[in-house]
Amino acid sequence: MSALVWLRNDLRSSWHSPLDYAIEHHQQVRALYCLTPQQWQQYHLAPCKVNLIIDRLRELKTELAERNVELFVIDSGDYQHTPQAIIDFCQQHNIQSVYFNAEYEWDERVRDKQFKKLCDEQSFNVAKFHDTCIVRPELLQSKQATPYKMFTPYFRTWLDELYRQFPQPQALSVASIVSPAAEQLELASYYQQTHVAAYSASGDDIYQQLSCFIAERAPDYGLTRDFPALDSTSHISHLLAIGAISAKQCVFMLQQEYAEKLNEPTHGVHIWLKELAWRDFYRYVMFHFTHVNKNLPFQKHYRYFKWNTDQAHFKAWQNGMTGYPIVDAAMRALKATGWMHNRLRMVVASFYCKHLMLPWRWAEDYFMSQLIDGDFASNNGGWQWSASVGTDAAPYFRIFNPTAQSQKFDLNGEFIKRWVPELSSLSAKHIHQPSKYVDVYKLAYPLPIVDHASSVANTKLQFKQFIELSQQ
Repeated sequence: MSALVWLRNDLRSSWHSPLDYAIEHHQQVRALYCLTPQQWQQYHLAPCKVNLIIDRLRELKTELAERNVELFVIDSGDYQHTPQAIIDFCQQHNIQSVYFNAEYEWDERVRDKQFKKLCDEQSFNVAKFHDTCIVRPELLQSKQATPYKMFTPYFRTWLDELYRQFPQPQALSVASIVSPAAEQLELASYYQQTHVAAYSASGDDIYQQLSCFIAERAPDYGLTRDFPALDSTSHISHLLAIGAISAKQCVFMLQQEYAEKLNEPTHGVHIWLKELAWRDFYRYVMFHFTHVNKNLPFQKHYRYFKWNTDQAHFKAWQNGMTGYPIVDAAMRALKATGWMHNRLRMVVASFYCKHLMLPWRWAEDYFMSQLIDGDFASNNGGWQWSASVGTDAAPYFRIFNPTAQSQKFDLNGEFIKRWVPELSSLSAKHIHQPSKYVDVYKLAYPLPIVDHASSVANTKLQFKQFIELSQQ
């Protein structure tokens, strides 16, 4: 009897437990991916990410064929209709066993529960595997047998579990990961491609991207990761977001290269490993505290906090016209490339939440609509952290000074000049605060839309008063 591997955010042909199990135990294996354009629109999925998924499916068709697995793609509309669509597919192809990887967000869990119910009714064999996280969220809890709410104690336990249980699969050769030129896969285009042509979905490029980072840039990651003008980060976040790379593979390759360095807190490879743990942590939060899946802050009392709703400020922030060059450069780069440097994500988020005091949910949705690496758990967790309403959130009184951040991490204004060309004639001294030194109107650049000192003071006051009222 043949088997089906239901693909989700795990679009790869190696480091894939459901696929490996199916191939080992069944003579005929098919793979299925369900396009859900209505769900994508509901989640504000970026056009560039949708196109990356489509491109990756074209490449994956060839990669899976090399393992004698045929890939099928169907349009199931949304999650509500996906379970029945898969049942229908199985019946049409005489399939009795279905394998897939767990997902931890609420809507995905509801979908999977419905699918399991339908499979039981049809007497189908269904098995769930756990490749999504490096360490499964069910395995970690505090000494009080409760879920962690803070990252630091979570990370300590996560590391213990990683070193105790992390599997050590046989090292893979490049040939087992890369693929030749992809065949054309006939897929409908539900989104118009607007940008981001430079991101490759081929197995060859994916593997080279990861291996080059680990070999060349990972050791210095802790020293260089905060400087946006440098090419010092991994640039694999979009591949992790669609599962073209396994996070477990990342850990395995780190262990292969730097086993003796992984426990050194200041070493670049340990710092990058911690970034992978943050990815797990935000899924852990989604799994254990389900209200954060539903547009609610982790700290529930903050649902009553009154944010500013100034649409002009929101549009200025979106369009990179705030009068703060580092913020504007970052937002323009996001719109043009579909990606933003992690340091800049923190800077623009702090400015948005603590200078403009705009609703963090607006920004969460906007980022998802732009990011090629949009990841619901990480995006939600990051915005709640910046707004001081989430788990392990930044204290409300810790607010980035965007000018100081600019001077520290883009000292000569290289990144700013790349994305805010109207300021390219300014010196390194003047470019971080142009309105202080030149007539910005002549440069067609705006004055700052808010004053740093007064907006920060107002934010601190608003939070302080809200907290005092909440404790009464």
